Amino acid sequence: MNNLFRDIRYAIRQLRKAPGFTITAVLTLTLGIGAAVAVFSVMNAVLLNPSGIPHPASVVALRAKYAMGDLGNINFSPRDFGDAVVGKDVFTSAAVMTAADFNYSGSNITPERLSGAQVSWQWFDVFWARPYLGRVFRPEEDQPNANHEVVLSYRTWQQRFAANPNIVGQTLELNDEQYQVVGVMGPDFAWPNQAELWTPIGIPPGLYFDRRSRYNEFLFAVARLRPGVTVSQANAYLQMRAGQHIASEGANSYGKTSGWGMFSMPLAEFVTGNLRLPLFILLSAVGTILLIICANIAGLQLARASARQRELSIQIALGAGRRRLVKQALLEGLCLSIVGTAFGLFLAWALVPLLLMLAPASLMLNISVHIGREVLLFVVALATLCALLCGITPTWRLARSRWFQALQEGGRTETAGRGQRVRSGLVVAEIAMAMVLLLAAGLLVRSLQKVQEVQTGFDPRGLMSAELSLPKTTYKTPEQQTAFFSALEQQLMSIPGVTHAAMSNALPFTNSGGSASFQIEGQSLAPNDPGPHGNDRHISPDYFATMRIPVIRGRVFTSGDRLNTELVCVIDETLARRYWPSEDPLGQHIKFSGGPNWMTIVGIVRHAKASSLQSDTTEGFYYMPLAQMPKASVGIVVRTNSEAPESLTSAIRGAVRAVNANEPVYDFRTMEQRVDESLIGQRFLVVLLSIFAAVALALAALGLYGIISYTVRLRNRELGVRIALGATRQDVLALVIRKGLQLAIVGLLLGMIAAIACGRLISSLLYQVSLFNPIAIFVASAVLMLTVLFACYIPARRAAKVDPMVALRYE
Repeated sequence: MNNLFRDIRYAIRQLRKAPGFTITAVLTLTLGIGAAVAVFSVMNAVLLNPSGIPHPASVVALRAKYAMGDLGNINFSPRDFGDAVVGKDVFTSAAVMTAADFNYSGSNITPERLSGAQVSWQWFDVFWARPYLGRVFRPEEDQPNANHEVVLSYRTWQQRFAANPNIVGQTLELNDEQYQVVGVMGPDFAWPNQAELWTPIGIPPGLYFDRRSRYNEFLFAVARLRPGVTVSQANAYLQMRAGQHIASEGANSYGKTSGWGMFSMPLAEFVTGNLRLPLFILLSAVGTILLIICANIAGLQLARASARQRELSIQIALGAGRRRLVKQALLEGLCLSIVGTAFGLFLAWALVPLLLMLAPASLMLNISVHIGREVLLFVVALATLCALLCGITPTWRLARSRWFQALQEGGRTETAGRGQRVRSGLVVAEIAMAMVLLLAAGLLVRSLQKVQEVQTGFDPRGLMSAELSLPKTTYKTPEQQTAFFSALEQQLMSIPGVTHAAMSNALPFTNSGGSASFQIEGQSLAPNDPGPHGNDRHISPDYFATMRIPVIRGRVFTSGDRLNTELVCVIDETLARRYWPSEDPLGQHIKFSGGPNWMTIVGIVRHAKASSLQSDTTEGFYYMPLAQMPKASVGIVVRTNSEAPESLTSAIRGAVRAVNANEPVYDFRTMEQRVDESLIGQRFLVVLLSIFAAVALALAALGLYGIISYTVRLRNRELGVRIALGATRQDVLALVIRKGLQLAIVGLLLGMIAAIACGRLISSLLYQVSLFNPIAIFVASAVLMLTVLFACYIPARRAAKVDPMVALRYE
């Protein structure tokens, strides 16, 4: 042990003798380790250990699927849930939920909207979530007309109720009804989607097992696996239950006889599906930077070992064993790694909030990043790996050095030796890795440009939007709801500067809205064919004019399309091409699957994007009059000629209050903001990957600069002779730069090959961009070569200024 401490002290003294090298190594390691730990911490919180869920790997989402059509991953019906929860040997607990909005109002309270969920009573048991105050729901409270209890989230309790310790037992007015607060959840739990409160869903228990029921509301279902039960075993059980049901009753919940089934998947995988690949790419990019940093340090260590070759050879000649010297080199790498890791943890602590701030808020719901056991294990593994990578190359060189030759030649044996070739190989590897990141960033930038060129199908300029939810206890009937919407439309049109106003149950780029199968009159379906399917929207008459969605043929809705009149609908061109390729859709009749009434198609409009610029191309839309089929929750959109539509916020809020003073309006945003926010996830990846690519390029250039500078120093006498024999400064410049370009070209070609080999990783993120995109390849190559030229020029210019007399006299 004493020998180990002595060796460590000696390693520290050696590092202190080379402050330039030590500071450079520690700073670059701090950068690489800090970035890696920050990205892994976010990845751990998102994918591996979501906050507020003990043992998250045991929590699964229960999903239904239908093999034919686009129904491969859909919510459960209550009857599906009844099929699943009887498996007590598979699940310890199971629950369902549906998202819900609550209007919070009362005396001396400005009406506001609270987002939350209606859940079955075992919801909190599935997540092993315990209340901070009070209790959670009881089975008898999860019943129709008895579900007037509410559990608050910790954040809601803190922000809206000033952390009142006596909140349990108080009554709140939600959706014009009285709810009693029975509990407050702990600070880590807010599932789903940062819920502000929860109420019982109140579905009759018998409905879960009534196969004849037509209750078709689809619910999000979760369950906790019993200890020792795997996801594969749960899936086998669910599929067995589906098969038993079809065999006994001849059909499933959807009336299909085959191709239907149930399955489970880890909840974290379901919730964060859009984040998995971007985070993996970012972690790979940071890992690449860390490899470049370690290669740089290894190259610097080799240079130091070469400079100390005579000293090390004397030590060997005096009896020092190679094993001792190898251990000393490894200890130096370990010391650098420990210090770099310590500083890297502080840097990661500062970088995590920045990452969360840059990331799209919609993708970071329920994310609470903390340094836990998994992160600490990752840090230890990272520090060990860095220590090995930083020390293994000089260690290998020491083990193969010819110490007696170094003594005979005075230490000048490295000019064209193995050490130089190893350093050149490290630089080539650095350039190749930098090229991979540059090309990946270039492809993603090009893809983002392509996406931004996509037309939305409507004109977002001059549009201001908001959302509202009518409480069903106040607006119980369709007549009351349509009367509210009609009065609101008149109030909105009376706002100065408003040219059009409309409402829809789901505005574009709000991540809302649904889809459904429908039937076409006169068209028969093949056995088990799920039938036509499309996105459904319920809109007011002026919607198309407000959004400026062109009408192709037919008419749009009018004030005459109201309750108790002939049901009509408008379809878009995508739906028309898909299901009426050789006939005129106008006058045709469609209806919801299982619905009693037919709707007449009266018009065809252009296709408009719903939530994503790069998708929504295959699924069409059918629109129905909001007055004929009213919805409680709608989006408001108004068009103005003003260049600042956000200035209408107060006027829109006033228009709603003029109809109902207790009705809150929320989520005010211009339509241009909504479209722009749909690209935040892509911009987040592009920005971070571009930053990482720039850092990798700078580090590779630093490594190239180091080897060229070292080569110039070793060849100082040779360059002096060349100049003495008549070589011009331009000749010397070309000689030195040529060496750098040779390394760069090899690294560039290897990088392109590696980028193409790894291309599948990002191919799914590209939109109308090939991996062989010439613009991205040219720009990445040009940036790399210009950086290489700059890194080579400085030592080359110094070489060109060598005084031959001074160089020869020095030698």
